[in-house]
Amino acid sequence: MQSTGQAQPLARENWPEWARTSPAFTGAWFTYIGDLLAPSTETLSTDYARGHLDMERTAEKPPSRRYYRYDYVMMPDNRVFVLGPNKDLEYKRHRNERPNWLASYNARSASLDQ
Repeated sequence: MQSTGQAQPLARENWPEWARTSPAFTGAWFTYIGDLLAPSTETLSTDYARGHLDMERTAEKPPSRRYYRYDYVMMPDNRVFVLGPNKDLEYKRHRNERPNWLASYNARSASLDQ
């Protein structure tokens, strides 16, 4: 996925399996950052993130929406590592409503509709 400069919604079938199989997760957005490769596993850090995935989880207690970020780091041999969850986001992580910039996307699990 190339950068548009904005978070792009991911369809549920493209989510990580652990999120896809949990009805508590209700949204996923991927942001492509750049082409910097991590030189070795000894230097893995978010400084080398090629992209990040913001996941939305619903909770029974307010605030009802919780956000988590997972950074994707690629090595020169094309191995990919995931760092996270990162809870230090540039937006409020616990909220009652989805942020406006994510509001146009809605994913629902069939189990939530019952």
